[in-house]
Amino acid sequence: MLYNRENLPNYVRTAGKITVVTALSGLLVFLVAFVFDFSAQELSKVSAAGNATTTLTVLNTPPVFTLNPYEVIGSSTSTPTNSGDVLQWSAIGTDANAADYFLLVCSTDSASATPKTNAPPECGAGIQWGVSATTTSGALATVSTTTAEWGTGDFSEVNQWYAWVCDANPTDPKCSVIPETGDYATSSSPFHINNRPVFDINLTNDGPVDPGGVIAWNSTSSDPDTVDAEDEIYLVICSSNSDYDPNLNTCPSDFLASTTLTGILSDVAATLTIPAIQVDDTYPAYGYIVDEHGHEALGNGQQANYIVSNVAPVVVGGDIILNGGIDMSLTNADAGETTGFSLTFKVSDANSCENFSAGAEITGYRATVFRSDIGTTTCDGSGANYNANNCYDSGVATTTWNLVCTPDACGGTGDADIDYTCSFPLWFIADATDAGPNTPAAQEILNWSAGVYGIDDNAAVGSMATATNGVDVESAAYIDVGSSQIAYGGVEPGNATDLVATSTTINIGNTGLDQDLQGSSMCNTYSLSTPCPGSATSTVDASEQKFASTTMTYGNVLATNLSSTSPTHLELDVAKSTSTTTPNNKLTYWGINVPWTISFAGSYTGLNTFTAIVAEPGDW
Repeated sequence: MLYNRENLPNYVRTAGKITVVTALSGLLVFLVAFVFDFSAQELSKVSAAGNATTTLTVLNTPPVFTLNPYEVIGSSTSTPTNSGDVLQWSAIGTDANAADYFLLVCSTDSASATPKTNAPPECGAGIQWGVSATTTSGALATVSTTTAEWGTGDFSEVNQWYAWVCDANPTDPKCSVIPETGDYATSSSPFHINNRPVFDINLTNDGPVDPGGVIAWNSTSSDPDTVDAEDEIYLVICSSNSDYDPNLNTCPSDFLASTTLTGILSDVAATLTIPAIQVDDTYPAYGYIVDEHGHEALGNGQQANYIVSNVAPVVVGGDIILNGGIDMSLTNADAGETTGFSLTFKVSDANSCENFSAGAEITGYRATVFRSDIGTTTCDGSGANYNANNCYDSGVATTTWNLVCTPDACGGTGDADIDYTCSFPLWFIADATDAGPNTPAAQEILNWSAGVYGIDDNAAVGSMATATNGVDVESAAYIDVGSSQIAYGGVEPGNATDLVATSTTINIGNTGLDQDLQGSSMCNTYSLSTPCPGSATSTVDASEQKFASTTMTYGNVLATNLSSTSPTHLELDVAKSTSTTTPNNKLTYWGINVPWTISFAGSYTGLNTFTAIVAEPGDW
């Protein structure tokens, strides 16, 4: 296309280019555009060329979240943040200009965040929970705040939060327009504060308690939290106030007890079962209250020591063994005691056999040996009813009854038992309880037993136990003759004496007593090694002697001739002795006939033998 150049306005003529000329006259702007034919003819008409620079200022834009904010450790109704703990938020912000940025967390979104030149941004309203340090664009930013008890200061039990990212532009800083509150239920807004439980100064226990018993600690305690129900609380009891670990909510080394029930919201308690063997003493105890989220009360470490009571020692009948379970036989015939009988028993103390000062907890015992019908009610260890016939009691002096007991060594505070091994004597009058043959039926149905109780270092006395199994004291007939001579006096040959000479038969056994008698002939040359020769003129035969239980004439048919070859029984019926110092006795009466053939005058000697025989049951 051809244009008439003379008809063109008086503008700068330009071929193949668009030029915009802006003329300002008031507020009127004209924009004229010309489109030219780019032919060679037109180009030939250009006479000059010019340029104009365009300018534009692009303003700063705020950073944006590329990872939305979240609580590093989720704070929710089920996992609240314990007061005093640090709560953290993290997020990633990215700036289009690669500027550093801040993460700002506020309590409200009622006003936008306020950016600051050469300074961290601030919340436009409400509480500023925290602002991070400058963080490289695209890197993780973290901001934290230290919580406090809700109801005091800035914190409530439930706290909203809103997060912005703001850049660190030095001239025109910007913050994101719309705050974020997190994407995940447990780590998004709001956060929850768990207050400490309340522990009043009132920790008690229901002691003293016996070994093996249960002691309870009781507290005045509660939890102030109300959102999603009041927290469960627990009481932990420790034996020291230096071992409690708040990270573990227990005492790793000194733990005693803790609450075992669930669902307790106030006045929580804890119980401890005392070991079956425990030294009686006062033991330290300290209480700690903690809630279900592991938060401890401020008043923790309250002291409520407990007392383990002293208990009396115990003896079990099955642990009492009299003479090894073997019947007791009286073996000496000197109107004294038979020694060497045995008694073993065990004394147990739930306070152990060692006390708190490493001394003896079990300090003594009382033991009795008695005829079974006497029992421990009478033969009770006091010594008041000692009787050599039927009740031997260690409550008397050892000069009266010499019971000697040797204890085994104690094995320490975990050992409850002391074993004793004892020996003792019985007097010759200890009542027989065996099967006879002549034991009275009333005694035969009995036996002998033993009773024992223990004594501890607090002078506590246990109940006297009786041996489970008894033994018998065997019948033992023993005799003593009160005079070494039966003196007939002077008798002429061909004459006899009435039964007026006497011998004294003493009962030194534990039965009624009869006797068998036997004798030797008499002569003037008699000795144990040289019997009489049997001469008619110098030997008086044993049969010339007669005896009876009462005095009578020599010729009385009740008088019995003495035999030198076989014993002859005399129903003397000496009652069983009941005194150790004055045993029962009876006289035997003797008479003699001197044959007319005896011609040798002088002193004649012989030997009569007395043998103890158990009397019939009715004669005891």
